[in-house]
Amino acid sequence: MKVLVADDEQLERKVLKLIIKKENLDISQVYTAENGAEAIKQVRKESIDLLLMDIKMPVMDGLMAAKIIKRDFPDCRIIFLTAYDEFDFAYQSIKLGVEDYLLKPAQPSEVKKALMKYIPEANHPLPITLEDSCSHVQSVINYIEENLHLNISIETLAEFVHLSSQYLSRLFKQETGFTITQYITIKRLDKAKEYLRSNQNTVMEISEKCGFTDSNYFARVFKKYEGITPTQYQHQSLMTRKKKMNSFNNFVM
Repeated sequence: MKVLVADDEQLERKVLKLIIKKENLDISQVYTAENGAEAIKQVRKESIDLLLMDIKMPVMDGLMAAKIIKRDFPDCRIIFLTAYDEFDFAYQSIKLGVEDYLLKPAQPSEVKKALMKYIPEANHPLPITLEDSCSHVQSVINYIEENLHLNISIETLAEFVHLSSQYLSRLFKQETGFTITQYITIKRLDKAKEYLRSNQNTVMEISEKCGFTDSNYFARVFKKYEGITPTQYQHQSLMTRKKKMNSFNNFVM
């Protein structure tokens, strides 16, 4: 598990890093960042699992950084570090998807307690066998494929198989090579292509059927993965069908 400490105060970074290392938790590496922009770079570069981040920082504050990280890396857990006068602000930020917050200065016991919520081994002291892990992942895959039209969250899937969300995320990536978010997106796009090839629904209708609540977002994601827009894909599929039909008619004649 990789942890990142983001704080503009050098002493605060050192203290938190020392606390984390002294607790002997199952953490392979502790990285640091001086502001939100640097934190985003570290998350992208190092595939950070958990981020301890101050709210007030220069260049980019913690709120903006959290918004970007949660959008691009939803599996990354974020814990805010906040002063008393920022408490209400931090509480509202939970809406961004931030998991927790600690009041500064954070005590070692508080830091450990917060981290242990998201360390897989701390939540699952008994080892899971290979057979069990495959069963859990297959159950998640079945659930995803049967509920693509719904808003599927990692937390929902974790509850479904009775595992912590962090543990399930790591297990799923290990077994499939994809993050849960990537897998859901790929399956939704596969289903969308089926609908587009049938040419019986509008792009907006198809986006809703495949779990995309915003058709514009669906179009952007589709083009990112397929290189063309859903409308272009639908048109190409129609042209291909017509050519095949013409070829068949010519052959019969």
